[in-house]
Amino acid sequence: MSGMASRSSWQIMCDSVHALLMREIKTRFGTNRLGYFWAIAEPVAQAAVIGLIFTLLGRSSVSGISVALFMFTGILPFKLFAKLLPQLSAAVNANKALLAYRQVSAIDPIIARIIIEVSTFIVAYIVIFSVMGWLGFEVIPHDILGVLMASLLLIIIAIGIGLMLCVAMSYWQDTSKIVGMIMRPMFLISGIFFAATMIPQQYWYLFTWNPIFHAIELSRDAFFVSYVTPVGSWLYLSLCALVSFTLGIVTFYQSRMRFLTT
Repeated sequence: MSGMASRSSWQIMCDSVHALLMREIKTRFGTNRLGYFWAIAEPVAQAAVIGLIFTLLGRSSVSGISVALFMFTGILPFKLFAKLLPQLSAAVNANKALLAYRQVSAIDPIIARIIIEVSTFIVAYIVIFSVMGWLGFEVIPHDILGVLMASLLLIIIAIGIGLMLCVAMSYWQDTSKIVGMIMRPMFLISGIFFAATMIPQQYWYLFTWNPIFHAIELSRDAFFVSYVTPVGSWLYLSLCALVSFTLGIVTFYQSRMRFLTT
């Protein structure tokens, strides 16, 4: 009997994910530490530009909330969703050569990229709001569990859609271009720089189909005491998360052999 116990399937997967994680970090951020800076600088720049526009228009608050805090509570969740989709859709294709190794399964690069994007989001969130707290803003959420739940459900939706897009990429390489085309208008209709209370009630139906809009509305409702969303629905957001994740897992599982043969 060998002196060294054989590794379990779980240990093999953890080792594969760890190796892919290190590879992804090195590829994406490089050896230059400044690479991590852009993950934080991008949402800050977008919030600053939109905040400047509101300031020039003579508004210092939106729905009774500081413009800066209002923007960040919308931009950060959206950026997380918008980054997860293309990263997950291209995860298998970008690591296809590694699938030749028996230890590496198709789901491993997916898990590695989820960890990177979620970790980047958490770090950016902590750094940005810590700086704002130091500047004197009230950055402690009124209902921190509500903020976390809205973010978690949005992540689950992104993972489900990302898995389906990953399968679509194996059939049609231009899927990523379609995703980019869709996400640009989504930036304008997901409630990043406006709230449901700013929209006439007869037009709410134009936005309430969008789960990102619900996630941002519910996140702001949980973050700020002064804001109560008139349209955000936990039931709708949860159903979207359940349906998208289930479809994503089923589609990905059914196509797992295709990733090895195409």
